[in-house]
Amino acid sequence: MKSSRSLLLVPAVLLLFVPPALACLWDSDTLKEESIGLDEVAAVVRGRILKHSTTFYERKVAYTLPLLEQADVKPERYDDLAVAYEKLGRTQEAIATMEAKEKRFPGLYTTAANLGTFYAHAGDYMRGLEELRRAIAINPDAHFGREKYQVKAIEYLQRLAVTPELVQKEELLGLPLDPGDYLFVMNPKEARLGRKRPELPKDVLQGLVGMIRFGSGEKSQHLWFSLGMALAWNGHKNLALRAMRRAELLGHPLASEHAEQLFRTIKPYADKDWGKVKAELDSEWAKGQAWAQEKQRQEDALLAKGKEKQVFGY
Repeated sequence: MKSSRSLLLVPAVLLLFVPPALACLWDSDTLKEESIGLDEVAAVVRGRILKHSTTFYERKVAYTLPLLEQADVKPERYDDLAVAYEKLGRTQEAIATMEAKEKRFPGLYTTAANLGTFYAHAGDYMRGLEELRRAIAINPDAHFGREKYQVKAIEYLQRLAVTPELVQKEELLGLPLDPGDYLFVMNPKEARLGRKRPELPKDVLQGLVGMIRFGSGEKSQHLWFSLGMALAWNGHKNLALRAMRRAELLGHPLASEHAEQLFRTIKPYADKDWGKVKAELDSEWAKGQAWAQEKQRQEDALLAKGKEKQVFGY
């Protein structure tokens, strides 16, 4: 149950956004086959998103804070403490922890990455972008390049704040918004015609799914919508449908149209009413959430027994 060493949170401003990635073309009508090699994505779109409890983070602060006084403390302990503060809503303490880390261990990627997110959460988006870009410059490939997608998301939402109707015209990755533009991918014969497909970075799926798993991206209609778009462009129609359903429930204005187009391409759903399909997808999500809650209870039970090292991984 080791925690990550740097923050994988999505800035609060991002509770509106997106993405996905390049993978080989799958044209299967079964979720099981389509999910081979996409296990993490399949888990997330089905609700298996493990979140730690408030108790977890309170205990983590108490457990980690004394470790910073040790002469041989590792830089990662500062990240562990700062992330715990941030998860508890104590953003200024998280920033102060990262500033202390910078003085003691200057120039580390994780410091810049975390500071960028913390500043964005605090409402200082310009400084947040500055730190995220600094993190990218230090280590472009860390977190599967997640920081570059945080930058894209903040920039997109800044544009959206000025022009709200932009949501009808573009999404984070700049993919074509007409579902007819990607449905040809679902048909192997049409795919062979060589119809032009947008090129997506190889790391986009991992980066953005990580933002859902470890941050507040689970609440972002724009993140789920673009995740669905990219999955659809890669032929992962079952996974795309589930991402679009999340976007629809969170209020994305285009998600319903895309979901209704997608479900008709999936044989087990093709003869069903969309209302029944939605009920099945929602039930599946609820089961995934129940699984995650049980995992959280198990984790808290270990903490109650004083097994911090086992839970925190250090």
